[in-house]
Amino acid sequence: MTSVSFQKPSKVSIIGTGRVGSTYAYTLLLRGTADEICLINENKEKALGESMDLNHAMSLVERTTIWAGSMQDVVDSDLVVISAGTAQKPGETRMDLIKKNAAIVGDIAEKVGRLAPNAILLVVTNPVDVMSYVVWIRSGLAPERVIGSGTMLDTARLRYVIGDELGINPQSVQASIIGEHGDSEIAAWSRATITGTSLRNWALSESHLQSMFEEVRDAAYNIINLKGATFYAIAVAMVKITEAILRDLRSVYSVSCYLDGEYGVTGVYLGTPAVVGREGILRVIELPLSREELEAFKKSAGTVKQAIQSLNLRPASLYGRMLRKVSGFGFSKELDIEPQHLPPHLSTGQPGDVATSIETGVQDVENIQSKSLYLKKPKPINARRPRRTKHM
Repeated sequence: MTSVSFQKPSKVSIIGTGRVGSTYAYTLLLRGTADEICLINENKEKALGESMDLNHAMSLVERTTIWAGSMQDVVDSDLVVISAGTAQKPGETRMDLIKKNAAIVGDIAEKVGRLAPNAILLVVTNPVDVMSYVVWIRSGLAPERVIGSGTMLDTARLRYVIGDELGINPQSVQASIIGEHGDSEIAAWSRATITGTSLRNWALSESHLQSMFEEVRDAAYNIINLKGATFYAIAVAMVKITEAILRDLRSVYSVSCYLDGEYGVTGVYLGTPAVVGREGILRVIELPLSREELEAFKKSAGTVKQAIQSLNLRPASLYGRMLRKVSGFGFSKELDIEPQHLPPHLSTGQPGDVATSIETGVQDVENIQSKSLYLKKPKPINARRPRRTKHM
């Protein structure tokens, strides 16, 4: 006798459809990674326009449901990607964006934590290590379920530069950028290899290695000065992380993850190789660094910690209690959602628990309250690909 089991369609919600978010959605579509993509943006017309443009390619690619939604449509998402925030401008460092983007990202994270507590959160907004920490604190999710894009793009840049210099395929290069995704990042040269042989055996001088590292570290500044923003390579990196999560590939990528004693560092998000799968970060890989590299890594951690401390963050529950005292109403009323329709929260297990409502302050309350502005909400999808199992 043969029975048919159905796999739940995969849903990715993208919050922020600027150049990074929209390019990521486009790359998802080309690769057929997700069954459903929900685009959310403060400028509703922008999200709707992106969804229309992407849908017009549907006869040429694998079928994907793409639509423009609002914050409450993150419910049932497998992955929520946060790419909203102020973009880096010429002459700015990523750390210059910290206070503006912490307010935006923190507000989003708290809403997503209540609406989609079973989702994995992928953070791309810069400074990404600090923003990943903000998302973890404000969402209330377990740290392994919040991932930052971290130094994955820096690592890809380093492998490209090495491969280009030596005339070999970058995919044959094993080398990592770790630490902050920013000025204090470190190239782990002591662990860099090509098919098992040390990179130092390839007749590259220390000055040559330093020159390549500086090219990688300063790449974003150079690209921003030339064209205004970086978005192609980071979109590909985001899709690779997405595939690892949705397909439980358990791939190893240099992402921003919470450190709890690794490298002698605790209580901060930093870029390091980690195993990424369906439940988020499955294992943090601690590279055996040289003494100089380890010292530089700890210094990088100090830079990020100092930035985090400047924000005076409080857990989501405190924001919720403050809102209830000031406004007199709870989470479900502000979102116009009945409590029984809320998914169970991982911390409480109670679908109607409104003890941690959201903080107002970012100008997208109107996005949440309005249900009628988006016309492209899809019909329910019940199943994707049937899988037949035989019973003996």
